[in-house]
Amino acid sequence: MSKLNYTKPHYCPVYKKVIYIDLCYDSLMALSGSFKTSSVKELQDVNDIDNAKLICKKCKYSDL
Repeated sequence: MSKLNYTKPHYCPVYKKVIYIDLCYDSLMALSGSFKTSSVKELQDVNDIDNAKLICKKCKYSDL
């Protein structure tokens, strides 16, 4: 059973800070190709989107 809490803010290795689950989900969808990355304004501050995709994919919270 997973000990991850998908309802509380958590540290995001892409943004390098604690984020809310809404931003986590939107970023995950954008970085996985389900949404356009431009649809998540916070991703505009990320310099290397390709690297962010790899980081996000490895994150324990990306397994929704």
